Amino acid sequence: MAHRIWLNELRSNAVRRGGGLLAVEDVPIPDGKHDAEMNFFVREVLHNIYQLPEAQRVCVFLVYVEGYKYAEAADILSIPVGTVMSRLSAARKSVVEGMSEKDKKLG
Repeated sequence: MAHRIWLNELRSNAVRRGGGLLAVEDVPIPDGKHDAEMNFFVREVLHNIYQLPEAQRVCVFLVYVEGYKYAEAADILSIPVGTVMSRLSAARKSVVEGMSEKDKKLG
């Protein structure tokens, strides 16, 4: 999932700059090595996201994973932009509350 988010971020940055595709030399390539604590942290965050109510979970994936803007996510879901913002706020709060104190320090 982190790889997918990274790719989406690269795409959205390229579109915003108007540059389209980037040369391979210009793309920063992460080392791909994650320590065990980071893997545990990511797993716990994902677990907490999957525990969210469907309406919040869908908003999280559209905005944070797929990279849609709030207005675009609202159009896709046929709901007001304020509702998207409210669901995302509630989702963030639930995910943070569901994490242990140790994980909050890592993130």
